Amino acid sequence: MLEKPLAEFTSVNEAYFRARWAELLRLLHPGEDLVLLKIASGDADMIPQAMARTHPKGLYITANMNKALNDSLSRKTESLALKMNIIEDDAVRIADYTGKGTVDVIAFQHAVNDVIQSILCDKAGIDTVHAEWMELLPRMIELVKQESSRNTLAAQVKEPFLELMRALLGTLRSGGYVAMNHYLFQLDLDWGYPPDVFEHMIPMTREWLRELKGCREITLDGFDSQWWIFLQKIESEPSY
Repeated sequence: MLEKPLAEFTSVNEAYFRARWAELLRLLHPGEDLVLLKIASGDADMIPQAMARTHPKGLYITANMNKALNDSLSRKTESLALKMNIIEDDAVRIADYTGKGTVDVIAFQHAVNDVIQSILCDKAGIDTVHAEWMELLPRMIELVKQESSRNTLAAQVKEPFLELMRALLGTLRSGGYVAMNHYLFQLDLDWGYPPDVFEHMIPMTREWLRELKGCREITLDGFDSQWWIFLQKIESEPSY
């Protein structure tokens, strides 16, 4: 399912990813009281749909500044028996809302590319808050293409990405997890997304994350490291 670009997102794809996230969340947090923070959720509802079955007593939090996408997500999930907290603010300030050490799992469901694109848009002065996301996507892809062709993508994006990750780790309890996945859309490739970037989004991100302190990468059987990254927060080493 992950190895080939998706021509369109069908009900089969939706069912597959709901099942994968349900399986993953049971592994990472067997108890019912899961607190999950989703980054760059857009209006994708596969994780709250899965949580409503696996962790009905849990709390789903998401930070997204695009109001139209937040409104769409609210409509999609309004019938779920799951507590939802949709925060219209930049995820780098999420600790202002959640407090420190309160989150069990932070999820990037096909979101690393969205974060990278948002960073580039911010640097270029492009509004991602009030824009229609799909209308903006060709411009985002062009920005990625430009930086990739100049071999400057990491120089532009890595440090802001790591700054976000440091802020997110502050919300995570000790022993909690970050889960990231990625897959391919044919539309993005057709619109010019550099294949070497899009197809290797997770390995590229993994290299950046090696500089992140306070966590370690773990592997889980059945989750391909080409498409998934799992980090576990660890206690800081004592200072003497």
